[in-house]
Amino acid sequence: MDANTPTADARTQARRRLLRASFSVPAVLTLASGSALAAKSTTCLASATKDASTAPLSDGTPSDTFLRVRLEQYTQSNVTQYAVTRTSFGSIPVNASFWASGTSWQQFDTSTNKVTGSQQTGAVPSGSSTSNYYVALRLNANGEIVGVGASGSGSVVGSSCWASI
Repeated sequence: MDANTPTADARTQARRRLLRASFSVPAVLTLASGSALAAKSTTCLASATKDASTAPLSDGTPSDTFLRVRLEQYTQSNVTQYAVTRTSFGSIPVNASFWASGTSWQQFDTSTNKVTGSQQTGAVPSGSSTSNYYVALRLNANGEIVGVGASGSGSVVGSSCWASI
């Protein structure tokens, strides 16, 4: 054995000193803030709602990427009717310029892609069920619903933009 060759114990001690020294040196870590993502999200919504726009009613599963809700279907005087309901909006806020705070649902005309009649409180008429029609929501720059289909103001927003908010 060579006198200059360190023993296994000496090598272990040297490694330990190196590790201790590396942890005792202050480390500067940079964490990315969420401000860039927040700014991008706000810009996305502001750009999407800058000019009023709408989207056609979709029959069946919507093939586009707009933020849409499914219409309820009910029968009144032997005629199939459709309605858009507040519960279909989920937690998205509804601007008072579009619907009063107590509104639960409103009849929807699938031939014109617009709400029709007066705003309703209470439940959709009995026997209602989900339909195969989807209507695009129209939003303002604050992310509030200000219309559906061709009714109201605001613009349709793509789901990719909405998901980034």
